[in-house]
Amino acid sequence: MRGAAPLDPPSPEIARLYLDEVDRVIERRDDRVNLRAQGWVTIAQGVLLAGFVGCTTVASRGAETTASMLLLLGFVMAIQVLSGLTERFGGQRRFTRWRGLYYTAVVIACVAIVATFGMSLVTENALPLGVVLAPAALGVLVLVGIGACQLWLARGAPRGTRRERPPFVWPARGTTLAFGVLLGIMIVTAAYGDALLTSLVTVLAAISLVVASIGSGTDWGLAYLGEVWRWPQFLMLAVGLVALAVSVVLSSTAHADPLVFVLVAAALVLLAVLVALVPSSPKADRHA
Repeated sequence: MRGAAPLDPPSPEIARLYLDEVDRVIERRDDRVNLRAQGWVTIAQGVLLAGFVGCTTVASRGAETTASMLLLLGFVMAIQVLSGLTERFGGQRRFTRWRGLYYTAVVIACVAIVATFGMSLVTENALPLGVVLAPAALGVLVLVGIGACQLWLARGAPRGTRRERPPFVWPARGTTLAFGVLLGIMIVTAAYGDALLTSLVTVLAAISLVVASIGSGTDWGLAYLGEVWRWPQFLMLAVGLVALAVSVVLSSTAHADPLVFVLVAAALVLLAVLVALVPSSPKADRHA
């Protein structure tokens, strides 16, 4: 503060107490931040990105490409859910000494993925699929490498105290059910390959994504789902994304059987109802 006298330095006893407190501060930080779990989440994001880029690139080489936007929206929604999962484990990246290298790696991954999409658009199937996907494969390997670095930094670290998970309240359950229903609609739409229907559902999904993004700090936003979901809900998400990717790829080659994907979508909606409405535990019921 301007004009204020400088503070007196602490006495040797006080300074020693400060130093003794450092270890306890580090312990409390490690107890809250689970870098090991964050590493696995980063690897999962890399795998998810690999599937998205690969399926989108394959679909873009087919006759019908309008359904690819549905896959993009599903991918963005899944990333928002995973961001909440990262927050559950502390949401910190402690690349203190390697921060420049970390950001450089992220930039390289982004440039490589953009290069794949650029080559796919410019060459118009003139290059082999493997050549087009090579830059994206490099980018995905970089992201997986970041996750591996997080796991390496967490080696030997004690496992933190298991924190109480936020309650799976009814607004979050409603979003879970709506997410499953929306994925089912997107799967059927991609399988039918009708341009008008695809455009309408794409607009619906985009509006849903905007609304969910606005509510990111609430108990019904997508990020909150990542904090409260357990493995059944993540299983529903994985099944929905895989089915959507297969539907988009097959529809681009005119090999999709709409009836099959209607049955898959119905099963997904049923699974969404189960994981959204069935109590996960008596304790969760009391909180919800």
